[in-house]
Amino acid sequence: MARVLLTGATGLIGRAAARALAGAGHEVIALGRAGTSDIACDLLDREATTSATKQARASHLLHLAWHDGTRDRWTAPENLDWMAATLHLVREFARAGGERAVCAGSCAEYDWTVPMLTETTPLRPRSLYGAAKAGTGLALCAGQEALGLSIAWARIFFVYGPGEPPGRLFGDLISNLTANRLVDCTDGLQERDFLHVNDLARALLRLLEADLAGPVNVASGAAIPVRKLIEEIALQMRRPGLVRLGAVPRAADDPARLAADVTRLRHEAGFVPHYDVVSGVADVLDAEGVAR
Repeated sequence: MARVLLTGATGLIGRAAARALAGAGHEVIALGRAGTSDIACDLLDREATTSATKQARASHLLHLAWHDGTRDRWTAPENLDWMAATLHLVREFARAGGERAVCAGSCAEYDWTVPMLTETTPLRPRSLYGAAKAGTGLALCAGQEALGLSIAWARIFFVYGPGEPPGRLFGDLISNLTANRLVDCTDGLQERDFLHVNDLARALLRLLEADLAGPVNVASGAAIPVRKLIEEIALQMRRPGLVRLGAVPRAADDPARLAADVTRLRHEAGFVPHYDVVSGVADVLDAEGVAR
């Protein structure tokens, strides 16, 4: 089993990833600023990062940490800081004897005018966040031979799960419906590829254990209208009348469809999701202790 250095372990994806790694028998070393980390380190501090990678003595790296502001993630200048920090972390991990790295990218890197996104779809990010992710992924994938590493760049699509903060779809819906408040939404006709966080963690585990390199779409492979997910949450919470679809206009540049081609993930990493919309929503509500 591998010794895995995990960043972002306290986040939505990181918590699920830590469980998946441990469940597969890997030794997990959590790296971060939180007091629960195995190695305390501010990844924006270059010297601390260098010291931490040496201390970790890890063979594998799963890098999930990034600026996570729910309100400003798309535009925050901190995205540039995390671009630099990620490049430094991976380089220092390689210098410390690391062998395999999986880093979190994003579907925000792509040209969103393309309805079916493959790993060869042109990168044309609309945001600073997407541009920082794209630049980081391109540099790491191009540099893996020079670094002596095997690197997979996981372009993650839309994830949901228990413990979402305000400002995210599930977090806002559950809190408002629990309080019996009306929830105004767009028409929800835009199609997105949603993946339960536990499935996402399993996909990242498969990537870490596989030998495929370069960009890999990480998604379910089934884009659905956003309203289907909204309606399922409201239905299972027995408050369908509180959701007002179409009460909020959609942004003019909101893509009608963002669908992921998951051929690489499915055939080269052997990943198939466990959850569909109904079972995924049920799992989240049960984990949140919400009556259904």
